[in-house]
Amino acid sequence: MPNKMRCPNCNKRAFDISALPKEEIEIELKCPNCHRFVRVACNEKMLLKYKKAV
Repeated sequence: MPNKMRCPNCNKRAFDISALPKEEIEIELKCPNCHRFVRVACNEKMLLKYKKAV
């Protein structure tokens, strides 16, 4: 199951990554939600957290 990485600007899903790398990697991309160029560090802190439906 791929990991979903969040945008640091809008906190929505920016992209998916198959596995978190062991070394520090930062990806710069245009967020598909807020349409801004952002840098996302590929670490556990930037994973998208899911809210459970009640």
